[in-house]
Amino acid sequence: MIAQDGVLFVLLAVCGLSWASLQGNIRPKTYVDLGAEDVYQFNGNDTHTDFFRLVLHDGPNLLVGGRNFLHILNLTDLTETQRLTWFSSDSDKFMCKLKGKDEESCQNYIRVLTKISPGRYLVCGTNAFKPICREYSLQTSGFLMEKETSGQGICPYNPKSNNTAVFTNGELYSGTFADFAEVDSLIFRQPFRTRQFDSNTLKNPNFVSSFAHGDYVYFFFREVAIENINDKESIYSRVARVCKSDRGGFRYIRGCRHCWTSFLKTRLNCSVPGDLPIYFDQIQSTSDLIEGSYGGLNGQIIYAVFTASTNSTGGSAVCAFNMQDISEAFEGTFKEERDSNWLPVDNSKVPDPRPGRCVNDSRTLPESTLSFIETHSLMAESVKSVFRQPIVTRTSSQFVQIAVDPQVKTPEGKSHDVLFIGTDNGKIIKKAVNAESAENPKKLDLVIIEEIQVFPPSVAIRNLKVVRDDSVAEGRLIVISDSEIKSIKLHRCNSDKITSCSECVALQDPYCAWDNQGHKCISMKSAAQWSDNKNFLQSIASGVHSLCQKI
Repeated sequence: MIAQDGVLFVLLAVCGLSWASLQGNIRPKTYVDLGAEDVYQFNGNDTHTDFFRLVLHDGPNLLVGGRNFLHILNLTDLTETQRLTWFSSDSDKFMCKLKGKDEESCQNYIRVLTKISPGRYLVCGTNAFKPICREYSLQTSGFLMEKETSGQGICPYNPKSNNTAVFTNGELYSGTFADFAEVDSLIFRQPFRTRQFDSNTLKNPNFVSSFAHGDYVYFFFREVAIENINDKESIYSRVARVCKSDRGGFRYIRGCRHCWTSFLKTRLNCSVPGDLPIYFDQIQSTSDLIEGSYGGLNGQIIYAVFTASTNSTGGSAVCAFNMQDISEAFEGTFKEERDSNWLPVDNSKVPDPRPGRCVNDSRTLPESTLSFIETHSLMAESVKSVFRQPIVTRTSSQFVQIAVDPQVKTPEGKSHDVLFIGTDNGKIIKKAVNAESAENPKKLDLVIIEEIQVFPPSVAIRNLKVVRDDSVAEGRLIVISDSEIKSIKLHRCNSDKITSCSECVALQDPYCAWDNQGHKCISMKSAAQWSDNKNFLQSIASGVHSLCQKI
């Protein structure tokens, strides 16, 4: 237990909850100092900080965007196979400085990196506050630049700004700022966008992630909460969506020729319940959408990292959200401003076709539907988290990033999501969520397997990614800081410190099991390996196996 967690303990007591009831056993099974373990690393620029953010895994390659370079790394050991140089022109840097920006800001930082087809990639950079995109293709001689276009509306001007982009169905969707001064925020797919300078649609957003699912593209971000009339600077976390088929309306919407007709948003509720709920309002990172079986029920889950407001507990949390709950929130009640309050809209006032649903041709939508969605993009009901409480919380350091290895299969015939949570002080918190998930989708039994010091305590983790390939069958965790990239093992099952059956099972690590024939703790190389489950001993739920006592 971390000493500073006492702040949140007091608040939990006020709310009628104990820390133990929320957290369970929050101590990790082991503390890991990587040392000379199986670790690969890549350091980019020797003279400047690279400000690494994005990593794209494609076959044997990792593409990593930095400052003025796109690095192509070998997945096996992080050796650099090619470096694509992309400096801003002297004229662009001159204009950047003329507008008041410093030398460091007037560089080209890669902030969009996506695969658009086999062997083809879209890369966008800030380019001295004049965003530009390039298309690269993979040839036998390496990566070659084929096309260059404006990045306005796709890539941020400011390298410090958060943004997101996703490529689906042959089109790019982005969430960013479309201007130098960062007053024109938008969710964009050429030529369609959110309404310009409309605080009811977006108000000072910080975009976190996006993904396509079904008929929609979803965006996760935090923004100033217009509906909180008691605190005009409060921040809420949101999920928004637009239809892939949206082609605008038959008329201009508030002077916008190509505005979305399907944009809706709602609040994400990551909070500790009680008479005085404790809210973690500021979303920082999300996992990919995870599909799995939870308590025998199929589900689609997204995990997200949140921090509390600075004037609150100062803590951070991980919450999980079910896609079914997100979809139901968008099918629920709308919200509107009336008499200086934000109130639910009576369902009888909602026109047909229902605003926000996908149609074959949005240009045929009637005036009533278009007029309604202009002023009613906010839903009344927030999306409640799975378990109705955070999976894990912490106040001693901030959770800032998350990656998930989904549905790791065990010799018990069960599957568990393994979470890797990055902190602002260089650590990875590895946990299995949750020990009871295979049996009961509503019961939370927290198991924190490891706490790994990957970077020095002064270095924040900027990105995480679990990667698998034929060359790394057991998988690796890619950990990114501003100036360094590391590739580490997903587990430490084979450690010399684990010498007995009871010690191996006590790890409660889905990657590990005791080999009853080889008399050692081993890792899973494939799900088929566990087919003879009588030979491999493990218990994720309890950490104890009766047969260990007989060995």
